[in-house]
Amino acid sequence: MPATSRPVVRPLAPERYEIRFKASAAMREKLRVAQDLLGHAIPSGDIAQVFDRALALLVADLSRRKFAATGRPRQSRGQSDESRNIPAEVKRLVDARDRRRCALVAPNGRRCDERRFLEFHHVIPYAAGGQPTAENIQLRCRAHNGYEADLFYGPGKRRTRGDVVGHDRSIYARATVPGTGPGTSAHSDP
Repeated sequence: MPATSRPVVRPLAPERYEIRFKASAAMREKLRVAQDLLGHAIPSGDIAQVFDRALALLVADLSRRKFAATGRPRQSRGQSDESRNIPAEVKRLVDARDRRRCALVAPNGRRCDERRFLEFHHVIPYAAGGQPTAENIQLRCRAHNGYEADLFYGPGKRRTRGDVVGHDRSIYARATVPGTGPGTSAHSDP
């Protein structure tokens, strides 16, 4: 099998880029169908305009799925206090506040710039009673989410990605945190 060449993304001028990649025959056929269907709106069939429209739809769909982004948010029906589900309203607030990037700030004051593999992070872990509120949820890249889990639970005590049961669920096992179980001062009646 021949080695695949890397895509080219090269600046040509301010706000203009050359983007070049190899496509399969199936992708070329999808592009042709899209050009035909957009013939009324893009008579020239300009590939850049077709891709721009396609990417706008893809980004909107992925934003809706990951961050509950919508132009018409609905009122939440509520959820139980024990739920680890992060409500859509909280996802939208966290997305806007953290500007869709990892919110970890290093001791030297430098903020992580990662925008890929973002996960919702409980500042106070769910296992320690942390609630899914905008004040307790932040965005973390997978590496920093794992790092903070190791700090809290100890190295090797968290679940791996392969153990996740469903989409958008926490990757950590519900653990017993020292000093928070039944009969401890954290749970004893005053």
